[in-house]
Amino acid sequence: MKKINTQRILLTTLVAVAFFGFLLWSIQQSLSEEESLYIGPTISYVNPLANSSITIIAPTLNDRIKSPLALSGRADLAGNKLKTRIKDVKGLILAESFIQTKDAKKMSDFSLVLKYKKPSAGTGIVEVFLISAKDGKEIKKISVPVNFTD
Repeated sequence: MKKINTQRILLTTLVAVAFFGFLLWSIQQSLSEEESLYIGPTISYVNPLANSSITIIAPTLNDRIKSPLALSGRADLAGNKLKTRIKDVKGLILAESFIQTKDAKKMSDFSLVLKYKKPSAGTGIVEVFLISAKDGKEIKKISVPVNFTD
């Protein structure tokens, strides 16, 4: 009768458990990599019609507009003045105006109906920006491309 070598059996069992443990860990890692491929990278979305002080609701990007333009949004003036300007693609200023918000001390709604001159081109830009209380410079400007229908 043969003698059973318990040390050899124990060592073989230990190696087998380590091997299968590593195999299971590898499978788990590859699955999590595949899942990340399905989920994809995180995309941060930047709204071109908003910044920390101004949000434009209307017009939206590439809207078809005609005079008078209904402009609306929200703004936090924080001591600054809010202004809008409509220009055609050639840079001709068609209209400019200051805008009042409902409450100058916090983020508040604004709306304005603005008549503008006949554009010399079919496309243009509606700009909304703050005038700095310090130096009068244009800050926090949002430029909305538009298409004129008049």
